[in-house]
Amino acid sequence: MKERHIYILLVIAMFLWGLSWPVSKILTAYAPPSVITFWRFFFVCLGSLVMLRFLNISLKIPWQTFKWVFLAGILNGLYMLMFFMALSYGEAGKGGVIVTTMIPMFSYVFFMLAVVLKKGDKLSKRVRRSEVLGLIVGLFSGLCLLNIGSPNEIFSKFNTLFLLCALAWSSITLFTHKAKGAHPLTINLYINFVSTLMFSWVLFLDDPFAALQSDVKFWINMFVLVCLSTIVGTSIYYYGIHRLGSVRANSFILITPISALICSFLLLNEVPSLLTLLGCALALFAIYFINIYGKAKFNR
Repeated sequence: MKERHIYILLVIAMFLWGLSWPVSKILTAYAPPSVITFWRFFFVCLGSLVMLRFLNISLKIPWQTFKWVFLAGILNGLYMLMFFMALSYGEAGKGGVIVTTMIPMFSYVFFMLAVVLKKGDKLSKRVRRSEVLGLIVGLFSGLCLLNIGSPNEIFSKFNTLFLLCALAWSSITLFTHKAKGAHPLTINLYINFVSTLMFSWVLFLDDPFAALQSDVKFWINMFVLVCLSTIVGTSIYYYGIHRLGSVRANSFILITPISALICSFLLLNEVPSLLTLLGCALALFAIYFINIYGKAKFNR
Protein backbone atom coordinates (compact mmCIF):
# COMPACT_ATOMS: atom_id res chain seq x y z
CA MET A 1 0.00 0.00 0.00
CA LYS A 2 1.32 3.45 -0.96
CA GLU A 3 2.04 5.97 1.80
CA ARG A 4 -0.62 8.42 0.63
CA HIS A 5 -3.23 5.67 0.98
CA ILE A 6 -2.04 5.00 4.53
CA TYR A 7 -2.35 8.72 5.27
CA ILE A 8 -5.96 8.66 4.07
CA LEU A 9 -6.70 5.60 6.21
CA LEU A 10 -5.19 7.25 9.29
CA VAL A 11 -7.30 10.37 8.78
CA ILE A 12 -10.38 8.13 8.54
CA ALA A 13 -9.31 6.27 11.70
CA MET A 14 -8.93 9.50 13.67
CA PHE A 15 -12.40 10.62 12.60
CA LEU A 16 -13.74 7.23 13.67
CA TRP A 17 -12.12 7.79 17.08
CA GLY A 18 -13.68 11.24 17.28
CA LEU A 19 -17.02 9.76 16.30
CA SER A 20 -16.96 7.53 19.39
CA TRP A 21 -17.72 10.48 21.66
CA PRO A 22 -21.16 11.53 20.38
CA VAL A 23 -22.32 7.94 19.74
CA SER A 24 -21.28 6.98 23.29
CA LYS A 25 -23.29 9.88 24.70
CA ILE A 26 -26.30 8.64 22.74
CA LEU A 27 -25.85 5.15 24.21
CA THR A 28 -25.92 6.50 27.79
CA ALA A 29 -29.63 7.19 27.35
CA TYR A 30 -30.41 3.47 27.05
CA ALA A 31 -28.92 1.99 30.24
CA PRO A 32 -26.80 2.80 33.30
CA PRO A 33 -23.08 3.41 32.64
CA SER A 34 -22.04 0.05 34.14
CA VAL A 35 -24.38 -1.90 31.84
CA ILE A 36 -23.31 0.00 28.72
CA THR A 37 -19.67 -0.50 29.75
CA PHE A 38 -20.10 -4.28 30.02
CA TRP A 39 -21.83 -4.68 26.65
CA ARG A 40 -19.31 -2.41 24.98
CA PHE A 41 -16.44 -4.60 26.21
CA PHE A 42 -18.33 -7.80 25.40
CA PHE A 43 -18.93 -6.85 21.77
CA VAL A 44 -15.40 -5.46 21.39
CA CYS A 45 -13.99 -8.82 22.48
CA LEU A 46 -16.17 -10.68 19.99
CA GLY A 47 -15.31 -8.30 17.17
CA SER A 48 -11.61 -8.30 18.00
CA LEU A 49 -11.54 -12.10 18.02
CA VAL A 50 -13.09 -12.17 14.55
CA MET A 51 -10.61 -9.54 13.35
CA LEU A 52 -7.60 -11.48 14.68
CA ARG A 53 -8.75 -14.71 13.05
CA PHE A 54 -9.41 -12.88 9.77
CA LEU A 55 -5.92 -11.34 9.81
CA ASN A 56 -4.43 -14.66 10.94
CA ILE A 57 -2.84 -13.09 14.02
CA SER A 58 -1.80 -15.43 16.83
CA LEU A 59 -3.72 -15.34 20.10
CA LYS A 60 -0.69 -16.40 22.14
CA ILE A 61 1.04 -14.01 24.52
CA PRO A 62 3.94 -14.69 26.91
CA TRP A 63 3.01 -15.53 30.51
CA GLN A 64 5.20 -12.74 31.84
CA THR A 65 3.01 -10.15 30.11
CA PHE A 66 -0.20 -11.24 31.83
CA LYS A 67 0.41 -9.10 34.92
CA TRP A 68 0.70 -5.99 32.74
CA VAL A 69 -2.35 -7.01 30.70
CA PHE A 70 -4.31 -7.55 33.93
CA LEU A 71 -3.39 -4.13 35.34
CA ALA A 72 -4.15 -2.45 32.02
CA GLY A 73 -7.48 -4.29 31.86
CA ILE A 74 -8.53 -3.06 35.30
CA LEU A 75 -7.63 0.53 34.44
CA ASN A 76 -9.33 0.15 31.07
CA GLY A 77 -12.52 -0.87 32.83
CA LEU A 78 -12.35 2.07 35.22
CA TYR A 79 -11.64 4.41 32.31
CA MET A 80 -14.68 3.27 30.34
CA LEU A 81 -16.99 3.45 33.37
CA MET A 82 -15.90 7.03 34.14
CA PHE A 83 -16.13 7.80 30.42
CA PHE A 84 -19.83 6.87 30.20
CA MET A 85 -20.57 8.51 33.57
CA ALA A 86 -18.95 11.78 32.52
CA LEU A 87 -20.87 11.93 29.25
CA SER A 88 -24.12 12.28 31.18
CA TYR A 89 -22.88 15.55 32.74
CA GLY A 90 -21.81 17.58 29.72
CA GLU A 91 -20.99 17.90 26.05
CA ALA A 92 -19.39 14.99 24.21
CA GLY A 93 -17.29 17.28 22.03
CA LYS A 94 -15.70 19.14 24.93
CA GLY A 95 -15.10 15.86 26.75
CA GLY A 96 -13.40 14.49 23.66
CA VAL A 97 -11.08 17.49 23.53
CA ILE A 98 -10.19 17.31 27.23
CA VAL A 99 -9.37 13.60 27.23
CA THR A 100 -7.64 13.28 23.86
CA THR A 101 -5.42 16.30 24.51
CA MET A 102 -4.64 15.65 28.16
CA ILE A 103 -3.67 11.98 27.64
CA PRO A 104 -0.47 12.74 25.65
CA MET A 105 0.59 15.37 28.16
CA PHE A 106 -0.07 13.17 31.20
CA SER A 107 1.68 10.28 29.44
CA TYR A 108 4.73 12.44 28.81
CA VAL A 109 4.93 13.55 32.45
CA PHE A 110 4.58 9.93 33.67
CA PHE A 111 7.24 8.76 31.23
CA MET A 112 9.74 11.41 32.30
CA LEU A 113 9.16 10.71 36.00
CA ALA A 114 9.63 6.98 35.37
CA VAL A 115 12.91 7.63 33.58
CA VAL A 116 14.20 9.86 36.35
CA LEU A 117 13.19 7.47 39.13
CA LYS A 118 14.68 4.48 37.33
CA LYS A 119 17.98 5.97 36.19
CA GLY A 120 18.39 8.75 38.72
CA ASP A 121 19.13 11.30 36.00
CA LYS A 122 18.40 14.96 36.41
CA LEU A 123 15.22 16.00 34.68
CA SER A 124 17.02 18.83 32.90
CA LYS A 125 19.15 16.29 31.02
CA ARG A 126 16.10 14.54 29.59
CA VAL A 127 13.79 17.40 28.64
CA ARG A 128 14.16 19.24 25.34
CA ARG A 129 13.27 22.91 24.97
CA SER A 130 10.42 22.04 22.64
CA GLU A 131 8.97 19.76 25.32
CA VAL A 132 9.17 22.49 27.97
CA LEU A 133 7.36 24.84 25.60
CA GLY A 134 4.77 22.14 24.97
CA LEU A 135 4.14 21.65 28.69
CA ILE A 136 3.70 25.40 29.25
CA VAL A 137 1.28 25.69 26.33
CA GLY A 138 -0.47 22.55 27.58
CA LEU A 139 -0.97 24.12 31.00
CA PHE A 140 -2.71 27.12 29.45
CA SER A 141 -4.81 24.85 27.25
CA GLY A 142 -5.96 22.94 30.31
CA LEU A 143 -6.95 26.16 32.06
CA CYS A 144 -9.07 27.11 29.05
CA LEU A 145 -10.69 23.68 28.67
CA LEU A 146 -11.53 23.44 32.37
CA ASN A 147 -12.85 27.04 32.37
CA ILE A 148 -10.57 28.50 35.03
CA GLY A 149 -12.82 31.57 35.24
CA SER A 150 -15.63 29.55 36.81
CA PRO A 151 -14.63 27.83 40.10
CA ASN A 152 -17.85 25.81 40.14
CA GLU A 153 -17.13 24.36 36.69
CA ILE A 154 -13.46 23.60 37.40
CA PHE A 155 -14.40 21.08 40.10
CA SER A 156 -17.56 19.86 38.36
CA LYS A 157 -18.25 16.13 37.93
CA PHE A 158 -17.77 16.58 34.17
CA ASN A 159 -14.22 17.97 34.41
CA THR A 160 -13.20 15.73 37.31
CA LEU A 161 -14.33 12.50 35.66
CA PHE A 162 -12.75 13.33 32.30
CA LEU A 163 -9.45 14.31 33.92
CA LEU A 164 -9.52 11.00 35.76
CA CYS A 165 -10.19 9.33 32.40
CA ALA A 166 -7.08 10.96 30.96
CA LEU A 167 -5.01 9.92 33.98
CA ALA A 168 -6.30 6.34 33.78
CA TRP A 169 -5.57 6.03 30.06
CA SER A 170 -2.11 7.55 30.51
CA SER A 171 -1.40 4.86 33.10
CA ILE A 172 -2.69 2.20 30.71
CA THR A 173 -0.11 3.25 28.13
CA LEU A 174 2.66 2.57 30.66
CA PHE A 175 1.43 -0.97 31.29
CA THR A 176 0.75 -1.78 27.63
CA HIS A 177 4.27 -0.57 26.80
CA LYS A 178 5.61 -3.24 29.15
CA ALA A 179 3.31 -5.93 27.72
CA LYS A 180 5.56 -7.12 24.92
CA GLY A 181 6.07 -10.36 23.04
CA ALA A 182 2.78 -10.41 21.13
CA HIS A 183 0.91 -8.47 18.47
CA PRO A 184 -0.61 -5.20 19.79
CA LEU A 185 -4.08 -6.25 18.63
CA THR A 186 -3.76 -9.53 20.55
CA ILE A 187 -2.73 -7.69 23.71
CA ASN A 188 -5.62 -5.28 23.18
CA LEU A 189 -8.03 -8.26 22.97
CA TYR A 190 -6.87 -9.65 26.32
CA ILE A 191 -7.02 -6.22 27.96
CA ASN A 192 -10.64 -5.87 26.88
CA PHE A 193 -11.33 -9.44 28.03
CA VAL A 194 -10.10 -8.57 31.53
CA SER A 195 -12.31 -5.46 31.46
CA THR A 196 -15.29 -7.61 30.39
CA LEU A 197 -14.76 -9.98 33.32
CA MET A 198 -14.43 -6.96 35.61
CA PHE A 199 -17.99 -5.87 34.76
CA SER A 200 -19.56 -9.31 34.43
CA TRP A 201 -21.37 -8.65 37.73
CA VAL A 202 -23.95 -6.61 35.81
CA LEU A 203 -25.38 -9.91 34.52
CA PHE A 204 -26.77 -10.43 38.04
CA LEU A 205 -28.70 -7.17 37.97
CA ASP A 206 -32.39 -6.97 37.17
CA ASP A 207 -32.82 -7.46 33.42
CA PRO A 208 -29.29 -6.59 32.19
CA PHE A 209 -30.40 -7.62 28.69
CA ALA A 210 -32.99 -4.84 28.45
CA ALA A 211 -30.56 -2.59 26.57
CA LEU A 212 -30.17 -5.28 23.88
CA GLN A 213 -33.92 -5.08 23.24
CA SER A 214 -33.69 -1.40 22.34
CA ASP A 215 -34.49 0.21 19.01
CA VAL A 216 -32.44 0.30 15.82
CA LYS A 217 -30.79 3.57 16.90
CA PHE A 218 -29.14 1.77 19.82
CA TRP A 219 -27.68 -0.96 17.61
CA ILE A 220 -26.45 1.50 14.98
CA ASN A 221 -24.57 3.51 17.60
CA MET A 222 -23.22 0.36 19.29
CA PHE A 223 -22.01 -0.90 15.89
CA VAL A 224 -20.29 2.43 15.19
CA LEU A 225 -18.65 2.46 18.64
CA VAL A 226 -17.52 -1.17 18.67
CA CYS A 227 -16.80 -2.08 15.05
CA LEU A 228 -15.88 1.22 13.41
CA SER A 229 -14.39 3.41 16.17
CA THR A 230 -12.75 0.71 18.28
CA ILE A 231 -11.87 -2.29 16.10
CA VAL A 232 -11.40 -0.73 12.64
CA GLY A 233 -9.94 2.55 13.90
CA THR A 234 -7.47 0.84 16.24
CA SER A 235 -6.40 -1.67 13.58
CA ILE A 236 -5.65 1.13 11.10
CA TYR A 237 -3.70 3.00 13.77
CA TYR A 238 -1.46 0.03 14.57
CA TYR A 239 -0.98 -0.65 10.86
CA GLY A 240 0.05 2.98 10.38
CA ILE A 241 2.64 2.69 13.16
CA HIS A 242 3.99 -0.47 11.53
CA ARG A 243 4.35 1.18 8.10
CA LEU A 244 5.18 4.81 8.96
CA GLY A 245 6.78 4.63 12.40
CA SER A 246 5.42 5.94 15.69
CA VAL A 247 6.37 9.61 15.15
CA ARG A 248 4.57 10.08 11.83
CA ALA A 249 1.62 7.87 12.77
CA ASN A 250 1.09 9.56 16.15
CA SER A 251 1.01 12.97 14.48
CA PHE A 252 -2.42 12.02 13.10
CA ILE A 253 -3.79 11.84 16.66
CA LEU A 254 -3.93 15.64 16.51
CA ILE A 255 -7.01 15.15 14.30
CA THR A 256 -8.99 13.32 17.01
CA PRO A 257 -10.06 16.28 19.22
CA ILE A 258 -11.07 18.23 16.13
CA SER A 259 -13.07 15.30 14.78
CA ALA A 260 -14.75 14.89 18.20
CA LEU A 261 -15.97 18.50 18.02
CA ILE A 262 -17.13 18.14 14.40
CA CYS A 263 -18.93 14.83 14.96
CA SER A 264 -20.59 16.11 18.16
CA PHE A 265 -21.80 19.18 16.28
CA LEU A 266 -23.23 17.09 13.43
CA LEU A 267 -24.87 14.39 15.58
CA LEU A 268 -25.78 16.25 18.78
CA ASN A 269 -25.92 19.88 17.60
CA GLU A 270 -23.27 20.80 20.19
CA VAL A 271 -21.77 24.21 19.49
CA PRO A 272 -18.34 24.49 21.17
CA SER A 273 -17.60 27.65 23.15
CA LEU A 274 -14.78 29.99 22.16
CA LEU A 275 -12.89 28.95 25.29
CA THR A 276 -13.13 25.29 24.25
CA LEU A 277 -11.89 26.11 20.74
CA LEU A 278 -9.00 28.15 22.15
CA GLY A 279 -8.09 25.36 24.56
CA CYS A 280 -8.25 22.82 21.74
CA ALA A 281 -5.93 24.91 19.53
CA LEU A 282 -3.42 25.42 22.35
CA ALA A 283 -3.53 21.73 23.23
CA LEU A 284 -2.77 20.73 19.64
CA PHE A 285 0.31 22.97 19.67
CA ALA A 286 1.33 21.47 23.02
CA ILE A 287 1.02 17.89 21.77
CA TYR A 288 2.95 18.79 18.64
CA PHE A 289 5.89 20.23 20.57
CA ILE A 290 5.91 17.45 23.19
CA ASN A 291 5.40 14.33 21.11
CA ILE A 292 6.21 15.21 17.50
CA TYR A 293 8.49 18.19 16.87
CA GLY A 294 11.34 17.15 19.15
CA LYS A 295 11.26 13.49 18.10
CA ALA A 296 11.01 14.29 14.40
CA LYS A 297 13.97 16.70 14.65
CA PHE A 298 15.96 14.19 16.71
CA ASN A 299 15.31 11.35 14.23
CA ARG A 300 16.46 13.27 11.14
